[in-house]
Amino acid sequence: MSDRAAIRLRDSFQDVVVKMAEGNPGAVTVLMRLLQDDKMLEILGLDDMNIRGTQIWVAWKGWAHEDMETFLNGIKNRSQEMVDAVNAEGARGNHQEVAVCHGASFTR
Repeated sequence: MSDRAAIRLRDSFQDVVVKMAEGNPGAVTVLMRLLQDDKMLEILGLDDMNIRGTQIWVAWKGWAHEDMETFLNGIKNRSQEMVDAVNAEGARGNHQEVAVCHGASFTR
């Protein structure tokens, strides 16, 4: 079970960004861009994949190469390739949480 704070229905957009970014400025940038593009469901998709903080930046920069279409498709399709890239970076000590294709939000 994860120690990550659960996203709640009563949370403001700011609350969601703070919880999801986990203090990572790159993640804040990506999340704000998603919000500007009305992609709140995709942000919740990241949460359900247990992708937060540094992991968001790894998925955006390292896996999607800063391409929004690739990034969104990875979230929408629950890309195993994206999850594997995020987890490979974690295995190098970048983060401890494990990304999954779905279901992480139900364990909090």
